[in-house]
Amino acid sequence: MKSRRKKTRSLSRKMLGQFAICLALLLLLATPLFYGLTKHYYAEDMQDLVEAVKQGDPLPASDLEEDILHGIMIQFGLMTLVLALAMVLTLRFISWRLWKPFDKTLRWMETFRLEDGCVTVFSESHVAEFDRLNRALLLLIHNSLVSYRMQKEFTENALRELQIPLAVFQSKLDLLLQLPGLTARQAELVRGLYENANRLARLNRNLLLLAKIDNRQYQTMEEVDLPELVGDLLPSLESLSGSVSIYKDFQVPDLKLRANRTLLESLGNNLVVNAVRHNRPDGMVMVHIIGRQLEVVNTSDEPALNKNLIFRRFYRSSEATKGSGLGLAIVKAVCDYHGWKVSYCYEYGFHSFIVDFGEAH
Repeated sequence: MKSRRKKTRSLSRKMLGQFAICLALLLLLATPLFYGLTKHYYAEDMQDLVEAVKQGDPLPASDLEEDILHGIMIQFGLMTLVLALAMVLTLRFISWRLWKPFDKTLRWMETFRLEDGCVTVFSESHVAEFDRLNRALLLLIHNSLVSYRMQKEFTENALRELQIPLAVFQSKLDLLLQLPGLTARQAELVRGLYENANRLARLNRNLLLLAKIDNRQYQTMEEVDLPELVGDLLPSLESLSGSVSIYKDFQVPDLKLRANRTLLESLGNNLVVNAVRHNRPDGMVMVHIIGRQLEVVNTSDEPALNKNLIFRRFYRSSEATKGSGLGLAIVKAVCDYHGWKVSYCYEYGFHSFIVDFGEAH
């Protein structure tokens, strides 16, 4: 502990020590200049005066007073220059070296994400304040990670446990609908309960999917042909679209992506279902694959959406909007998981959602 205390000092003490060392070195380097200044401005005239006094000769004419004044001014300027250089070197180079551990910590904090769960080990900076900061950050990150993991486990376990009672509830409602002797009023009430149960089941599945994405449980990656995958999804979606027409326009014959197939299917499903759900009667949905982008465009009577809010969980543009508000949140989570970008734009009454898959690797 004693050796550690000797090595670790406060930032102010270290800067003061470095400044003193720098100033001493500059003064040492400037010693020949002071020597030459003294020799040429003081010593020469003083030596002539001493020799004249010793020999009893009359004092020679000299400009000693003027030389002393000039010498003092030059020495003052030289000292000022040495101090200025010492301060510049200390602030520009020495302080940069002393603050380097802080900059390293700051850069790491700028890229830290709780979802990754990675904690670094900070090296000793031998600066008391920075070492205290690193210890406090590590403690804070450790506590945050523990809370985050507990919350993730609780959320996933709670959602998984909800699946069983919801399934039982739905099956019993099925049996209840099949019972003879139900009045129209009773059948209407049971159907309402059945629809709400289905909605709760879908909500539970979506939340569980988001929890698994957050927990990074979809580690299996494979090469997926996007036009082929979207082409296989569209027929089943067209059967659910009602009066809304779905058109496809694939300008590239194949587009290979390194992705998790399940998540990519979920992304395509949610984009098209969202376009159908927020469409108008007899409207249309257009699915484009252009370059390395997937674009889903739909007609709608709704105005432009808020770009800053549409990908948030449970966000709805209005109270009359159908759905749970998780479809676009799932799209965003899948894109973030793979490192893709999703954006939204509104032009001439068309809503467009564009997924950019980035450069090919």
